[in-house]
Amino acid sequence: MTDTTTNASDSKKFWESKTFWANLIGIGAMVAQSVNGSFVMPPEWQAAILAVINIVLRLVTKQENAW
Repeated sequence: MTDTTTNASDSKKFWESKTFWANLIGIGAMVAQSVNGSFVMPPEWQAAILAVINIVLRLVTKQENAW
């Protein structure tokens, strides 16, 4: 039987997560463009690209986040 529990030493703080930073930067960029009124690319494309980045980062994630 496999032990699926993780102890605190196996997890990382949320600010060490690449997914957290990718989302924060992506959301910040979208908000900045929205406030400015000029978009580099359509918001729908930006959201789709951010979703793909999240999926890729989720697939390569090895550690659990500790909140």
